Amino acid sequence: MKIGIDIGGSHIGVGLIEKQKILASKERNFTREDRKNFETTILRFISEMVDELLKENQLQIEAIELIGIAAPGTSSEGKIVKAGNLNLQNFEIISHLKKEFHNPIQIRNDGKCAALAEKAYGAMKDFDDCIFINIGTGIGGAAFLGGKLLEPKRYSGFEFGHMVVNQGGRLCSCGKQGCFEAYSSIKALKNKITQTLDMDSDISGQYLREELLKEDDLRIQEDVEVFLEYLKTGIGNLITIFEPEVVCFGGSFAYYEKNWIFEKLIEKLKQPNATFNNGELPSIVTAKFKNDAGIIGAVIA
Repeated sequence: MKIGIDIGGSHIGVGLIEKQKILASKERNFTREDRKNFETTILRFISEMVDELLKENQLQIEAIELIGIAAPGTSSEGKIVKAGNLNLQNFEIISHLKKEFHNPIQIRNDGKCAALAEKAYGAMKDFDDCIFINIGTGIGGAAFLGGKLLEPKRYSGFEFGHMVVNQGGRLCSCGKQGCFEAYSSIKALKNKITQTLDMDSDISGQYLREELLKEDDLRIQEDVEVFLEYLKTGIGNLITIFEPEVVCFGGSFAYYEKNWIFEKLIEKLKQPNATFNNGELPSIVTAKFKNDAGIIGAVIA
């Protein structure tokens, strides 16, 4: 039995895992108050949710062979080195958790955790050359060539969200201007649309998708068009560089498969010169495990 933990920009998910199946899970969203001290909040949420899962399933912590953490940004040597959306730097998360849990604990970038789950058991399992793009509060991802995850020796790398798509453009959480993430994350889309509609931006991703984006609303047409144009640019760049057999969308965007925005994106990617090979697209799929992919992938060795 293993425990997978997925730290997102808006929530934390914790799951009890046997093989590739989540037997039970918990999820908590961050409030504005929680965001004032993310380190304390993250540690408290993890401790409480793990305890609840164990009690509800009549388990002792000794029965857990591994705790895996999927964390945003750069992770190295048991800590979160940098996570812009959570304003975390050099957060020694494993050493803190070891004070309470004496189980083996591992940590890996959340995009790569989700990608590993989809490659091993999900939407990418039948392909060798794959690009996984996690689109939610931020944008991350992973690449497989010849069936192997590409992993740099230094940091986790493949921070797709921080390639610049508009030099001198919007300020990104990483401190640069014009990053892909600043234009084409779900957070960026939500912020722009709620600003246009003069709404509180603290709405759920589900409300954004199922209410504000259920149809092509003329009031937000320009916002969506900008979002999709930059999304096309970023994805087109990745297809041109890696020439994958499949592109898999994870994170909140995995839930957009039946939304008109997803169909419009495919149309844009088929336009002449959107990719080097002029519209000959790889398979475009969404994550089988949706937002659970990070929890499952967190415990893959």
